[in-house]
Amino acid sequence: MSTPRDWIAGRRAELLAGLAGTEQRLRDVREARGDWIDEEHDPEGFALTFEWQHAEGLRAHDAAELQALDAAEARLDAGTYGACDACGQPIPEGQLELRPARTRCVACTDDRRR
Repeated sequence: MSTPRDWIAGRRAELLAGLAGTEQRLRDVREARGDWIDEEHDPEGFALTFEWQHAEGLRAHDAAELQALDAAEARLDAGTYGACDACGQPIPEGQLELRPARTRCVACTDDRRR
């Protein structure tokens, strides 16, 4: 049976692998763009800019989730992991296994979206 530390470590490994791929994409785009920055006259300029922005967004999202996993580990060490930040009720293990950095139960997440 896996534990919360396993869930966190597994998700961290997925994110780090994804970040490595994203960094490679960014290097490829930088190389393809070279010194050319005249997007208006470069037939591939828009596509490269879109690819760059997409990769930067992925990198920022993954970095934020890594920070959330660090916070989840800190909650685990403090004994507060798995409790909803809003209502204090336990978050079901199945939800934590899918999203180990989760800080809110489904009910409180739904309330926040309304």
